[in-house]
Amino acid sequence: MLDKLLNINKDDSLILCYYGEILCNIGQYSKAISYFTKANIIDPENAHNLYKRAIAYYTLQDYNNVLLDLDKVIQLDPLNSLAYYLKYLIYYTKKDIDNAIMVFKKCNELYDFNDKLAKTQLFHLECLLNRNNSTELNNILTKINQISNIEDSELLILVRCKVYVELKMYHEAMLDLNLLYDKICYHYRMIRYYISYIYLLREYTDFWLYLNVNNNNNDLSEFGIVNEFSKYMYKKLRVYFISNLVNLNSKLHQLQENDINNLSEKIISSKNEELYLNFPMLNFDRHYIIWKINVKEILNKDCFIKFIIYSKRYNDSELKHYEHVLKYEDVLKLKGLGWIEYQLSGDLYGEYVQPSIEINGSINMQIDYVRNEYRGEEITYIFNIGDLLPNFHKLCPNIPETFKDKYFSRKEMENLLELKDIINHL
Repeated sequence: MLDKLLNINKDDSLILCYYGEILCNIGQYSKAISYFTKANIIDPENAHNLYKRAIAYYTLQDYNNVLLDLDKVIQLDPLNSLAYYLKYLIYYTKKDIDNAIMVFKKCNELYDFNDKLAKTQLFHLECLLNRNNSTELNNILTKINQISNIEDSELLILVRCKVYVELKMYHEAMLDLNLLYDKICYHYRMIRYYISYIYLLREYTDFWLYLNVNNNNNDLSEFGIVNEFSKYMYKKLRVYFISNLVNLNSKLHQLQENDINNLSEKIISSKNEELYLNFPMLNFDRHYIIWKINVKEILNKDCFIKFIIYSKRYNDSELKHYEHVLKYEDVLKLKGLGWIEYQLSGDLYGEYVQPSIEINGSINMQIDYVRNEYRGEEITYIFNIGDLLPNFHKLCPNIPETFKDKYFSRKEMENLLELKDIINHL
């Protein structure tokens, strides 16, 4: 089906734009931009294509090009509220507050206040703009609490939680965070969704300290866990940051890099050297082991990544051994995908798990964390959301939804592409 898509008409702007969307969905933003650009040359008045390219530029933090594309979108579609929303976030990120205020006023004019999602986005922008103004934050809180059935909207709960944290109303913020956890983790049993939500709260050290005290999270320095956010992530979500391991082994400092777009803001890079990382015995009580990795470069075919797991059901149980090896052909499929979560294939249920990873010297690869999950996909793509609300990239419909039935029947379009086919083709 992918070949069918590509072979329909490579000079058709919709086909090129859709292929760009596919590349964005698997983290290949630079390559996606080239397809959006080809589509723009053919059809410079396609606002949908320009907006998708703007999101790709945003992910790559190329903010000047984001603004250029958004200005074109607004010129073609003056009522495009999503374009103004993203434009505000760009100015806010660039600390251009005067322009941010001007764009916020335009958002206020355009948004439909009968639409809960639109109101949530506006409250989010207003919270960012007034984060040091307790009077305005209380006004936002009053408006949010006037909305009925808040518990039905995870995004609205998140925004209210953030407002509570800004106001240092930590007990109320904790209740909202617990509500999010119950809805997303307990009901949907998908930890990664919850992780994307708390990304916007990671900077609030005092809040995480409050949570850990209330949750009786004891000292975890034996695991290298020394800050409050890392403690919460491990105790509540079973996420173990690679930066914790650095705290246990000073020799790893030379491999550590800063990356503000990742949860812990510190990662390890193999830097084309042979690397073996042995983690402490962790309390993982879910079935599947997941690594967050970024394979940047492969220098030769003589390479592999070996994941090693020792697990046991109880403290005094016999250790079980499991290995999962990615050879050159497997690693090649991961190269260039950006940050992904890679799930090991085995069901490794055990209360106690000791993970290790061995990387052959011919791979330049980054690692952020290892965690465990109830279930999931083999590969999950991690989007750089910055100050965006979670799942923002899904708010703007894709080509099949926007221009349905142009080339395929609706049913056929819904099943057009499988992830493995995309990866194999690329």
